[in-house]
Amino acid sequence: MTEQVENTRFYDVIFVVVNIGKASRVLEEAKKCGITGGTIMHGSGTVSSTLLRTIGFYEVKKEILFMVCAREKTQPAIEHISSLFHFELPNRGILFTSPVSHLLGTHGERLHMDQKDTHPVAGHEVFFTLVAAGLGDEVVEASAAAGARGGTLFHGTGAFAEKCRKVFGIELDNGKDIVMNLVTSDVAPTVEAAIVERMQLDVPGNGILFSFDAENVRGVR
Repeated sequence: MTEQVENTRFYDVIFVVVNIGKASRVLEEAKKCGITGGTIMHGSGTVSSTLLRTIGFYEVKKEILFMVCAREKTQPAIEHISSLFHFELPNRGILFTSPVSHLLGTHGERLHMDQKDTHPVAGHEVFFTLVAAGLGDEVVEASAAAGARGGTLFHGTGAFAEKCRKVFGIELDNGKDIVMNLVTSDVAPTVEAAIVERMQLDVPGNGILFSFDAENVRGVR
């Protein structure tokens, strides 16, 4: 059994949400910046265009890429990815990062849990809401009414469920929707309250919601 070596370096997880078929290209470019790998999941994003919604297009297929990297590689990687894929333009994708507090299984390294990292106050939060299959749209509606601008919906069904049995340590089955909302910190409490009320998450068994700070946000206007 390989021993995990204690490491006092800091790490981030980089999240990238792009249209279907683009995540593998993003990962290729990230590897040029020293990132060793990532995980791609499939989902759908809500459509904000009034014209598209009028003619019946309410969502577009999306991919979300998760990559863990050492802190010193975070900024070069996100700047390279953002500029190459033009996240400053509408509908090209979004990117954000969050600090990692536990890290195991990466090249025999273990993040030293006694180390404290300091961060500037984040201007965004990201919410993940897990509910029964078919209820994800209600989460999106509730969050939008409270000030969130769209969301990304993942279905825990079919082939996708086979590849993703856990998200952040939470077991999935064939009947779960996962909704990701990236929101500004000023509306985060309102969005959280709206989702909890609409989905009755204070009742056991109705679902789970958790959030964390989002830093280095790109592609959100």
